[in-house]
Amino acid sequence: MIDGRRYTATRPTEAGARLWEIETHAAAAGRRRATSVTFAAYATVWIAGFIDDAPDRARFEVVLKRRLVPLLGELPLLEVLRADHDQLYRQLPDADGDGAAVERECLELILEEAAEDLRTGSLDASASVREHRSGC
Repeated sequence: MIDGRRYTATRPTEAGARLWEIETHAAAAGRRRATSVTFAAYATVWIAGFIDDAPDRARFEVVLKRRLVPLLGELPLLEVLRADHDQLYRQLPDADGDGAAVERECLELILEEAAEDLRTGSLDASASVREHRSGC
């Protein structure tokens, strides 16, 4: 039951309707968490998921510390996820050489994982850290 209404007509069985209801509540809870988790908090947990000798960890730590967190850090993660990503890239100060590509790659990876966490209902800045073997 959602908002005092039964939705069994949306699914062929009561069990199917109940599963749909649970998934709907989980998605709403995930969106609420995403509004309370900042980009900086999520990025901190995300980078901690890289094993220490992962080839991309050092590059991404520098990009996060110097470029992405100062620009996006205090924004709610959901706001960053909903933003036009091309516009986000244009807001980044110009980087020299490979810097712009590394920034874009880092931001894309964080947002990709955050979107998946939101979809699965596991979005939480304090959640256990998932290990990344490499950023690529």
